[in-house]
Amino acid sequence: MEKKMDTLTLGSHRLVHLDLKGAPLRTCYFEKLFPLLRTWGATGLLLEWEDTFPYNRELSPIGSNGPSSLASGYSVQEAGHILQIAGDCGLAVVPLVQTFGHMEFILKHDEWRSLREVEAFPSSICPSNPRTLPLVKSLIRQIVNLHPDIQYLHIGSDEVWHLGLCSVCTKRAAASKYGKSALYLEHILAIAQYIQETYPYLKIIIWDDMLRSIDLQILNEHYIGKYVEPMVWHYNPRDNFALPIGLWDKYSTVFPNIWIATAFKGATGSTQHIPVIRHHISNHEKWLEELAIHVNKVHEFRGAAFTGWSRYDHYATMCELLPTAIPSLALCLKVWLYGYSEETHAQVAKSLGYIDHPLHIIPQPRPIPIPSNLLFPGWEIAVGMEWFLNFKTKFHNIVVSDQYMMIKVENMQKRWSFSTFSLEKNRFPIILGICH
Repeated sequence: MEKKMDTLTLGSHRLVHLDLKGAPLRTCYFEKLFPLLRTWGATGLLLEWEDTFPYNRELSPIGSNGPSSLASGYSVQEAGHILQIAGDCGLAVVPLVQTFGHMEFILKHDEWRSLREVEAFPSSICPSNPRTLPLVKSLIRQIVNLHPDIQYLHIGSDEVWHLGLCSVCTKRAAASKYGKSALYLEHILAIAQYIQETYPYLKIIIWDDMLRSIDLQILNEHYIGKYVEPMVWHYNPRDNFALPIGLWDKYSTVFPNIWIATAFKGATGSTQHIPVIRHHISNHEKWLEELAIHVNKVHEFRGAAFTGWSRYDHYATMCELLPTAIPSLALCLKVWLYGYSEETHAQVAKSLGYIDHPLHIIPQPRPIPIPSNLLFPGWEIAVGMEWFLNFKTKFHNIVVSDQYMMIKVENMQKRWSFSTFSLEKNRFPIILGICH
């Protein structure tokens, strides 16, 4: 009999992250997926729209309404339908909109190129530019308007690779006793105060990585804990899982409410084809151990986001497509609730249609037998990717085989002999001409 983990450790929210940048799914796929997510234990969605969102008016160039946008972006009607499906399935929606780093989808456009912190890099926006805050406010306003029933808004703010580098930011950092930390926190506070004034019912979430290196005193003096809730993300498995020493003590002093983020896909390489499920299970197991030790330090542990990245940034290649990661997601949700066991594994595998073939959680030597007629939405894509990897392995084995190398050498020798013969034949009359 499955025993559910302690509620204090788990928190009350289990958000499945849908990273729509680069791989927006059809609405009919959500109709099949969302009921399963609820069955597997999810309570909501962390929805990262990026440029698939139907921005309009002054923001229309960056969204699915734009003239140069992806044809696969969502219309207002389609976006509303996605939210309706989620609501019908009892899944709360937390939209994620980037407001500091990872803003390539905006800063690549000529209209906003001048807002880059470093002209050559479109990832980070300049917090000192007077046009930055109005742009961020517009983004937030349009996102919130299309999500009327939300309680939380995630404002991103992770991996701000270029901070305090433009001429104005350099002077501001030099004039502040807290340097670049002040630049970061003041930008976050300006955004958070706008949200609090305009939408007082909303709670604000940010990624925590930029906060990790900021001293406790600086965080407290900026009263950042009054405005935002950090989401502590870490995607490594047990053998190299390492949060900064003292992180929980520092955060619990500053922030009354804390989230964490795991990963079920998109965290083992930017060109990964299918998830290494054992890696992700181990990540969840280690997170549970971490929380069991430290969660009592936190006033309220909100819960977890199960992240599934589609690509590492706006210009990056695609990593695992969502259908290939459905087994990993189902197992990770079950592991979070009940822990990993052979019984849990078998139950999930059977529910997904792995009856005649095992559901492997560690990579197997290829080529491997591939199942068919599975029971989860998009299984055809998952199976197709397995076939592709089998053929890729077979091709590689042929190319590096001794027999192939011998044939290749023989062909090279033939071409070399033919070329030499042709060269000598062509040179002969020239030599004669010179001699005459």
